[in-house]
Amino acid sequence: MQIVLVRHGESERNIHKEIAEAQGELVYGGDIRDVDVPLTERGRAQAVATGKALSKMFQFDRMFVSPYVRTHQTADIVRQQFASAIPQTVEERIREIEFGTLDGLTKAGINTHYPSEWERKQRLGKYWYRPPGGESYPDVALRVHSFLGTITREYSQRSVLVICHAVIVLLFRKLIERLSDAELLGIDGDIAQDVWNCSVSHYEFDAGVEGGAKLIARCHSEVHYGADIASEDCQKYAIIA
Repeated sequence: MQIVLVRHGESERNIHKEIAEAQGELVYGGDIRDVDVPLTERGRAQAVATGKALSKMFQFDRMFVSPYVRTHQTADIVRQQFASAIPQTVEERIREIEFGTLDGLTKAGINTHYPSEWERKQRLGKYWYRPPGGESYPDVALRVHSFLGTITREYSQRSVLVICHAVIVLLFRKLIERLSDAELLGIDGDIAQDVWNCSVSHYEFDAGVEGGAKLIARCHSEVHYGADIASEDCQKYAIIA
């Protein structure tokens, strides 16, 4: 059994948020819903390169895709790089974390519009904080745990591809590798370990490990595209193909 996780390619919202944060703006993303945000041209190029690399390494029995536009677009492009079609299933349990009333606000925006929520988040910490109408990391972990149980039961000894979001990849790591919340936040706060756009994380079922058979990490957030379509941080901290 093999599980390959791919974060979606660079999206329009990734760019808008980065610019808004740098300029000290309060909001980003405009009126478009998070679920409807498309890929950038660079994101599409990342998906092409990643799909070509995956097609040389794997044959997948099933592809699971988050219901968001950016993940659908990434999945369509990746699938086109394979010689034979990969059956696809839309899976809501691997959707993006929900930000509730804080959706579309920068850090400055949260502090300005919801100062009490800003203070509560600082007190509780990023892992445990749940915004009004949104989700905490443990909330998302519950649905990822449910999904992981489904694929380990129904796709035993098969290979699956999961096109999802950065937080989903991180919580797969927490669940499979038995990480504590402090260990997860340590990874999440280390830009060198960022879940890059269209990066690949690979787990393989190994029956010969000490302590019994289990899923073993083969790579984390590995990129398969060049510096010409990578973000500046990705160029700096990741090994570029």
